[in-house]
Amino acid sequence: MKIAILGNSGSGKSTLAKRLAHRYGVPLLYLDTVNFESGWRERSAEEKVRTVARFMENSEWVIEGNYEKLLLEKRLGSADMVLILAFSRRVCVSGALKRWFRHRGTVRESMSDGCVERLDPEFLRWVAFGQFSSGREARILSIAERYPEKTHVFRTRRELERFLKTIP
Repeated sequence: MKIAILGNSGSGKSTLAKRLAHRYGVPLLYLDTVNFESGWRERSAEEKVRTVARFMENSEWVIEGNYEKLLLEKRLGSADMVLILAFSRRVCVSGALKRWFRHRGTVRESMSDGCVERLDPEFLRWVAFGQFSSGREARILSIAERYPEKTHVFRTRRELERFLKTIP
């Protein structure tokens, strides 16, 4: 089983990825851990691509995160299942705030060591407004058009939970 999980910040991609990796007993890669090294410094483009390519050599995996430049088309083409969390602005802002309250002052599992959870005005603006641009949503939803047989788009947590009950 190879699963690619995409979606808005604050939608619960990391939580879903962990849940599915545990369910299927497969390795999990959080792309935030690839993108950032300690202190929120961005890794080199070459190192990031090399890391993702090496991880994708596994026969089974869950990869969580959008990051178009990190072999997105290869991830989508290789995946058996593509899950897109297209939740509302309210749900995503609420999720980001809950995550910050739960993890503030610590490093969550889905981040690199030394990347202490933070919630600055720039990120909050991105969660509330930036990620909801029509162009970005169109790019994400075009995935469903390119890979209709394996892509599932969820607008609510209830839809996602119903779907998860139907898969082995």
